[in-house]
Formats: sequence, C-alpha cells, structure tokens
Amino acid sequence: MFYFVNQYLLSNNSSIEHAEIKRLNLFKQNKVPAKLVTRDYDNIIHATLSRFGLTDQQLVNMFDFFAGTTDFQGKKYHVEDLNLPHDYQVSSGRNSKTIMWGSQLIAETFFIGGTVGQIDHVDYYDAAGNITLRQRYDIRGFKSVDVFFGQDNQIFYERYYRPNGEVYLERHYVQSVQNTPINSLNVLKNYHGKNYYFNGLDELFVFFLNELNNADKETTSFIADRPATTIQPVLKIQGNAKKYLWIPMNHVNDGQDFFRGPVNQMLLAPLTTQLKQWDGIIVSTQRQKKELLKRIGKNAPIYVINASPAATVTKHIPINQRSTGQIIYVGRLGPDKQTDQLINIFSQIHKKVHGSHLTLYGYGNPQDMEKYHELVSKEHLEDAVNFAGYQVKLNDAYNDAQLFVDASRIDNQPLAMVEALNYGVPVVTYDYLYGPSELIQNDTNGYLIPLNNQKKFVNQVINLLKNQEKLQQLSNGAYDSIEPVSDDNTWQQWQKIMNI
Repeated sequence: MFYFVNQYLLSNNSSIEHAEIKRLNLFKQNKVPAKLVTRDYDNIIHATLSRFGLTDQQLVNMFDFFAGTTDFQGKKYHVEDLNLPHDYQVSSGRNSKTIMWGSQLIAETFFIGGTVGQIDHVDYYDAAGNITLRQRYDIRGFKSVDVFFGQDNQIFYERYYRPNGEVYLERHYVQSVQNTPINSLNVLKNYHGKNYYFNGLDELFVFFLNELNNADKETTSFIADRPATTIQPVLKIQGNAKKYLWIPMNHVNDGQDFFRGPVNQMLLAPLTTQLKQWDGIIVSTQRQKKELLKRIGKNAPIYVINASPAATVTKHIPINQRSTGQIIYVGRLGPDKQTDQLINIFSQIHKKVHGSHLTLYGYGNPQDMEKYHELVSKEHLEDAVNFAGYQVKLNDAYNDAQLFVDASRIDNQPLAMVEALNYGVPVVTYDYLYGPSELIQNDTNGYLIPLNNQKKFVNQVINLLKNQEKLQQLSNGAYDSIEPVSDDNTWQQWQKIMNI
C-alpha cells in the first residue's frame, strides 16, 4: 500500500493536492493500492472527494479512522432533524437560520455551502449572547463534534462522536499568553479497549500513521507530501515502512540565490542530519535533482517523478476552432506568480491586439486579489480580463484557449502548464526554476522568456496572436510533446521506487 500523507483535502486546493489526485488515479489505473492520508478533521471531506472524482476507498482521514466512519453512508441532516421545542421560533434564511425563544437568541444554524439546508454547525448562546456550544455535523448526517467555549469565547474542550453517539476522542485546550487556545491533551477513548493520551495533534497523528502501518501485512510506503506538517510524523513511523519525502517546491526560499542560498529551513534537517532515515527523496524535474545532488551528495537517493501525469487527449481542437485571442493562466494568484506583472504584460498586448482576452483561473488571498482588480480597472481592462476563480474542471477552458501564459518567478513543474500542453495550448512562460525548461521547446510548443524580460514576453505573444498559422504549428507541437510527462512514462518512474 502507498500512502500519500497530507494535512487536508480542501474544496479549493493547491498543486500538492492536485498532484495527489492525479497520482491516486494513476495508481488506480495500474491496480496498485494507494490512499490519500489526511490529518485534519473535516465534516465535508467525503463530498470533496466526489467533487474531485475520487472515492471513499481512496482516502483515510485520521478522525474518520478512529470514528470508524471511513465508509459510513448516512442521510441529509436539516433543521427539522434537531427536534427543537415547539415554542422556539426558527427564521427563514438561505445560508443560516436563527432560533429564538421570544426575544432571546437561543442558537444559529449554518448550512453547508452548495447544499439545500444541510446543517454544517449550530451555535448555542447564553442569556448574555455569549457562545457556549458549537455542534458540528458530518455531511453524511450525524453530529460529529461538540465544541465548548469559555471565557472570552475561547475553545476549552471538544468531544468527537461516532454516528451512534459514542464519544471516541476528547480534546482539551489551554490559553496561550496571547489568549488563544492551545491543544494540550487528546484522549483517544476506548480504542481496542484502552484509553490513549497524547499531548498534541502531531502525537496523535504519529500514532495513527503507525496504526495504518501495522494494519498492513505487506510492506507499506509513506510519502510525506506536505513538508510542513508531514515530515516529522512520517519519520516517526516504526517498523519496516518505507519513507519518502516529496519536495513540491523550490528547496531554496524565494528571494534567495537559488544556487548558493541556504536551504529552506523546513527542509534543512530532512536533507542533512535526517537524510539517511529516508528511503528516497522525490522531486519533479531533472534540474532540481541536479541542484540537490550538488548540495547533499551525489549518492543521495533522489528520484524524479512527474507531479502531473498527463492522460492522452484524443480529441485535438484546431486553433481556428478556439476563441481568437483567448489567453489563459491557471494557478494560484500571488506575488511569487507575479500576477501584477502578468496583468501589465497583457495590458501592453491588448493595445496591439484589440480582440485579445485574458482569463485567470485560480485564487489568491483577499488583499492581493483586491490589488489585481484595482490594476485591471486602472488599465481599463475590465472587458478584457476575467477573474474566473477556482474551478475543478478546466477541459473547456483549455480547449478554447489559443495561448497559455505564465509570468511566475518560481514554481515546481507547474501542473497547469502540463495540462495546457496536453490540450494543445502553446505556452509562453518565463524560464524560472523549476520546470518550464523541461516542458517547453522554443519554436516547437511555445517559448521560454528570460526571467522578467517583459518586453520580449509582450512582443512574443503579440507576434503569435497575429500569426494563426504559427499558433497552429505550436499547438500541434504541444500535443506531440506530452510523452515525457504521460501517464505511461510517469508510471515507469514510480516503478523505479517499487522495484528498489
């Protein structure tokens, strides 16, 4: 069994989770058992699985595991199921409802987004209006947590339930000097007839990973996918499990010299004093492997595996059947992606190619997004730039685009760039570390632009948009260049690990 260890799976995910989703499907396709492992409590995670085309059998969540609900099937839970007293008054509302007793606020119910009135949680209040209790409900139709609040509305205690109402976990909190709750004790109740005590969530997580390992009769492999929260727990797994570290990022912090700067502090111990504890280090590009070997020794067990295996697209869409002048970017929006620079670049393009249009698929933090919208308004591009938000299915977007652009200054084998090529979309991108140079061949499937050379970037895109024949040539090249990151080639890379 292969376990891909992460902290969570969210409704809006990063490239780490998208890579895991593709990986799970690749393993399923090749009939090798694999599961995504998540640590955090999440009352809607089973709906999230379905949203991304995964099944319950492809996930094991820590809270689900101890609750015994990994494959539980329940019902939808609504306000009517709360069995409220008849003299309580319930308001109407699309996202929430208030529960009153005369003029006194008793509780508020909040619904799960994207559902029709399914309860996410209910907040209860005392006579002074202070929250005292929050009851959270699993999307599968049972109360899963009671959260108790004390002084200053701070959490001090939680109880976690199975569908039959049995408590399986208690979590206690103390207040920090900043008056914020710190989880000080976790009590796993009556687990195989015993109570187990853990000082923090990470201790419980390590116990959980060891239970997964002990439950498998054959050798297991654990891949620490999200370094910040999974490196140390995976290293503490006992027994004969194989342990791998996936590095989904540049190993040198943004802003440092990528060749001589210090290794990211989070990766320093795993790549030095703890290096021998790993069965392998996994990166997505040959270039990053080369740079790491210079730092940690030429005999270090480093494997290159594509982060984004591409299933072959059989239907090829000609350039003249796509929206003329349609440019897209897919990914997170932020300073390291130089989204502001990309908007400025497009502003110059739009002045020369008036029918051009830029659609940005992805999300960023609210402060950054506000700045980007202001920049679009300042450049009078409201009709030419569209912030399309985070979307799961982008097949139609790729099939409609004539060009994919990326002005990032740092990344790690960008998944969206692989997807764009797979759908025959030529790419114009800065030549940053790591990834673009192993995907893009100049004049074949796109163009690599020297980092931050905006003038060359602008001129290249303008020339392409004005030359549909050239775009078609590059589109053909994009379709033809996907083999190195294909499903088949990626599976061969994984087999190198399986056969060691």
